[in-house]
Amino acid sequence: MRQVSRAGSSTAAFHDAADVEAAAWMARLHAPDRTAETEAAFRAWCAADPAHAAAFEHMTAVWDVAGGLHAERASLAARPSPTSGVRTPSRRLVLAGVAGALVLAVGGVGFWRGAGATVYSTAVGEQRRVILADGTRVILDTDSEIRVRLDDKARRVALVRGRASFTTATTDPRPFEVEAGGRHVRAQPGATQVDIRRDADDVTVTLLTGGAQVTGLPGDAAPVSLAVGQQLVAASAGIRMNQPNVADAVAWQGGRAVFRDDTLAAAVAEMNRYSAVKLSVAPDVAALRVSGTYRVGDNAAFARSVGTLLTLRVVGQGERLTLAR
Repeated sequence: MRQVSRAGSSTAAFHDAADVEAAAWMARLHAPDRTAETEAAFRAWCAADPAHAAAFEHMTAVWDVAGGLHAERASLAARPSPTSGVRTPSRRLVLAGVAGALVLAVGGVGFWRGAGATVYSTAVGEQRRVILADGTRVILDTDSEIRVRLDDKARRVALVRGRASFTTATTDPRPFEVEAGGRHVRAQPGATQVDIRRDADDVTVTLLTGGAQVTGLPGDAAPVSLAVGQQLVAASAGIRMNQPNVADAVAWQGGRAVFRDDTLAAAVAEMNRYSAVKLSVAPDVAALRVSGTYRVGDNAAFARSVGTLLTLRVVGQGERLTLAR
């Protein structure tokens, strides 16, 4: 049997009992019939032995390296759901995919674990959903990266770039904290859903459920405790509080961008985050206002639509388009 080295332990067979059980848990957690009882049983399994949590973290990282979650969305041997008709992955084939991913991606995971953190990232135009070893659910937006460290005392995540939504595990007593651009977001115990976006050192935190406190704010500002529905924007110029439309705030998770009287320049900058086809605007039209909901990832369609609405020309071709008078 092939061998794989894990940080902090001797070389071990990668098909040991903990890995096999972790693969089974991954299949159950991604199955359409997942329940609260399943999640509770999973947390109990993780708590029963430190090797269990380590195996699940290892398995999740391997699955992510091999593009397992992306392949799952793309229809890794899908089958119809008996209730909704939506095609969902076969549990057996999810399990098989995890085992295959172990063989294909063990080198990359060895590097990540050796560095002391598990890394999850997305390319431009890609979104990804992952489940951390503690049961926390994460949705990564386009061109984003997080680094996760879980130990006996705390759960720490660094948002290196981009945006991520975190729904924390409900019964894990360890503190859960996300660092982004020097700002620290600590979730209250229990179920908390928080959306965090980082643009260089500017950070936007939107609380959707539960509670969270933000520290490390510009100008040594006092910590801010967010209420559900509140949004904090921390920029070099200071901080401001918003009360955004919640549906707008999470529209990105469904592959949409919502603009409400935004400038054309701002709308184009947002759309460019999701596509290799880059848009630009002529200076004399940059301040025009845009409203509407648009599907991200198709900048050519966005340009045609906005061009029609604002009576603009779309100039150029290929991967560079300009909106002009």
